[in-house]
Amino acid sequence: MSKKHFVSRLTGLFCLALAAALALGVGCSKSGRNPAPENPAAETPAAGEADAPQLPAEPAADSAELPGADGKIKVVEPGTSFDKVVQSAKVVVVDFNATWCGPCRKLGPYLERMAESYKEDGVSFFSVDIDQHRDLVEQLDIPSIPDVRIYLNGSPVDKVVGCEPIDLMEKIDAALKNAQ
Repeated sequence: MSKKHFVSRLTGLFCLALAAALALGVGCSKSGRNPAPENPAAETPAAGEADAPQLPAEPAADSAELPGADGKIKVVEPGTSFDKVVQSAKVVVVDFNATWCGPCRKLGPYLERMAESYKEDGVSFFSVDIDQHRDLVEQLDIPSIPDVRIYLNGSPVDKVVGCEPIDLMEKIDAALKNAQ
């Protein structure tokens, strides 16, 4: 195991310990079982607000070529072809999340580290806000978040639901092994 993957796994263990300590459960459900925010006006930040994005990420433009593995999480903007996203690299990781989801926010820093850690392996990371992509969420049957899907050569091969960074890394490693 390389040093970078060992460090990522170690931080994943920390996330699991934190999740257990806080009794986070599996994730947030889109069915409305989540507690309402104390300030309903703060539920959906207005476009352009400095604190609106959940993760520091770059927009994924709907162009002939999406950027490949660059160590950053790219935000999938509304109107972007999802087929182009999943075919943008040999192995693609797509995080379906929402700004109001606590476990999604907890998973975010681990995904950032993974994106940096796996860039040399050619893995691309994308973030999809379920509130902006409701049709895609219905099409892919995503019942709860965080839901992280792994694609190999444009086809879905695995997924992880909840804040489970170690499981996610193991599944990314398996996809990379199958890609060779």
